[in-house]
Amino acid sequence: MQIQTQDLQNLPERLPLFINPHAGSASALLEQLRKQKRLIIHQITPDKLRVALQTEIAAGTPRVLVCGGDGTLALAASILMGSATAMAVVAGGTLNHFAHNWQLPIELNAALDLAFTSPQVTEVDVGSVNQDVFLNTSSVGAYVHFVRARELYERRMSYRLASICAGFKILLRLRSGRMYVDGNKNHSPLIFIGVRERDMSFSGLGAVHATSQNVLHLLIVKTTTYWSLTQLIFNVMFRGLEPATKLENVASQLVEQVVINNSQHKRSIYVALDGELTLQTTPLKYRYVPNALLVVTPSTGSSARE
Repeated sequence: MQIQTQDLQNLPERLPLFINPHAGSASALLEQLRKQKRLIIHQITPDKLRVALQTEIAAGTPRVLVCGGDGTLALAASILMGSATAMAVVAGGTLNHFAHNWQLPIELNAALDLAFTSPQVTEVDVGSVNQDVFLNTSSVGAYVHFVRARELYERRMSYRLASICAGFKILLRLRSGRMYVDGNKNHSPLIFIGVRERDMSFSGLGAVHATSQNVLHLLIVKTTTYWSLTQLIFNVMFRGLEPATKLENVASQLVEQVVINNSQHKRSIYVALDGELTLQTTPLKYRYVPNALLVVTPSTGSSARE
């Protein structure tokens, strides 16, 4: 992680903001955003975001604002990576993991103020699988089925209630699959990959560890029965990761890259990237990419995790 400084005097009076008009919270956010005279608002669908951001990069725009959830931010990151254009985050998702991990403001006005007043941009790390980028987590297996079930339930109920119902459904139908990790065969219902080391204690479950190493965190769940799954959940939530690994229910590794395959033959499978489903061709080639993306962060320096 490295920190740079941009000259605020070189910022234009108005900055471009990109938002998907079809996103769940877009209509409410747009009503507030239109009151901001300092923004040039682009209502744009994900399929047109690449061209729009490439235009800003080519024009030398020092920073752009991206409004959306982690999936939208990851798409923007894949386009902005390696450029001198920084991304200012306007959180518009349900959980906003990326903003929380980098201690970026969630409240709209605070996020806009940060975009215009902070000279600091931080080079943040990302993960990649094949040609796609993720900012927080990726998973193979049960979580993919969970996302599908949640999307179906969301048509009839709230996000949180849909998540609970989908979770119970997946637990009742949990199945282990044969997966090869760097050529080693595993029977696992779920493989999880996080950008940077993850906290597995109850108080910080899933968040970036306070003393995180700059790597990918690979977790392979090895439960094959409901009883072993119950043991795993209890140990992870109430006793931390170490007791769970001692029970040999979870294999935990810190890696810079890893190859995951579901067979000896190439075929396509669904993979979750920051909560969004993508169709990938196996083998899945995961890689840690350090200092990949410029993100506007608070100038105190306390936002970036060492």
